[in-house]
Amino acid sequence: MAPTLFRGSKIAQSRNTVKMNREWHMNNDTNPRISGLLRWVTWLEVLILTWAGGGLLLHPPVIQPFWPWSLTPFNLRYLGALYTAALIAALLQAISGRWSPARVVTPMIFIFTLVVTIYSFVHLDRFDPLRLETWIWFVLYIGVCANAGAHWWLYRRLPLPQPGIRPTGALRIVLLGVVGIAGVYGGLLLFAPSTAAGFWSWALDDFHAHLYSVTFLTPALGAWVLLRGATPGEQRALGLTLAGWGFLPMLGLVLADAMVKRIRWDGFDVWLWLATFAAMGIAGAWIAMNFQADRTEWNR
Repeated sequence: MAPTLFRGSKIAQSRNTVKMNREWHMNNDTNPRISGLLRWVTWLEVLILTWAGGGLLLHPPVIQPFWPWSLTPFNLRYLGALYTAALIAALLQAISGRWSPARVVTPMIFIFTLVVTIYSFVHLDRFDPLRLETWIWFVLYIGVCANAGAHWWLYRRLPLPQPGIRPTGALRIVLLGVVGIAGVYGGLLLFAPSTAAGFWSWALDDFHAHLYSVTFLTPALGAWVLLRGATPGEQRALGLTLAGWGFLPMLGLVLADAMVKRIRWDGFDVWLWLATFAAMGIAGAWIAMNFQADRTEWNR
């Protein structure tokens, strides 16, 4: 009887030790793991974005029959570019499974899906309720948005991950530029779509202008998050995604025009549009590659 009690005592002690170790890691790990639910949903996003983004951008006939509304050639390629670039951030979060880069990626997922969800309801007439794709669209966007928003709120008190610093100098200026310029232009696409989209290389209706605002609002929020402090992984996630949202739409424009031949390449509007997206791409690549070497402690 005594040995049995002794073994039971050792088992209980071992369990308490494991519990204490887990609590210590939760309280002291500067870059804790994200929840299994958040990571699983992110992997689901990766699969969907790979299928939709890659298909719309590179081989539209495969995806177009399944899209919930009809798409013109330029909108088709632009959406492909938009989703392919979004894939970068989702993939980095899914692979890492850590608070960094999720600290910047999760808010970006939230604002992206929130805006698209809201304006899908605003333009509900564009959707056919008898099509299964319509229901899949709304279920996916509402579910992903709720998941990202809940986790952003759940993790709001987590300490800032290490290693990292509060951006200064050129990096801070670039991030402030992304917040200000991209944020303002994204807002204009929401509230003055006809005016804001006036220089685009193809005609944008209000529905697509509203959807495309996420191209600018999403990195603006990501840059705002990083102004408080940034790790190399978070800079990489924001920078590569912003670079994708800059360069891939330019590729989409070329691919679409190769099919329909509607772009006047000598027009000022076309080059203004190309310059805008090239600037986004260059800024994103610069953010991704320029990590500040000073690893001093952040001001709390």
